[in-house]
Amino acid sequence: MANDEAETTTKTTNDTEETTEQEAVETEATAIDMEAIDTYDETVEELTEALEDREETIEDLQSVVEEQSEQIETLEDQFLDLSARVADGRNLGVCPECNGPTEKQSRLFRSDTIECLRCGEVIHTY
Repeated sequence: MANDEAETTTKTTNDTEETTEQEAVETEATAIDMEAIDTYDETVEELTEALEDREETIEDLQSVVEEQSEQIETLEDQFLDLSARVADGRNLGVCPECNGPTEKQSRLFRSDTIECLRCGEVIHTY
């Protein structure tokens, strides 16, 4: 009987130690999980900020592209105007379509144009 009591006490002590160890492991796991959650939240915040910065950069680049497109159109118009006038100093030039003579046409109620006298192509409108 004394032997049974000693075994029971030993079993109880072993069970208590195992329970204590399991609780310690669970507590550590919970602490690790809280750290992982904090790390995850920080990562999400960083990615959100990076995404916002990227969207701002994209918007800035789109506005620059629009400005440059407008400048390119203006330069193309000026180039066509100059190329039409280069051949002759009297506002005469050469049509890029048919190589015919071009001339500036002044209109009273419409925009002035540079037109080809041969094919009628409007090369530039002021």
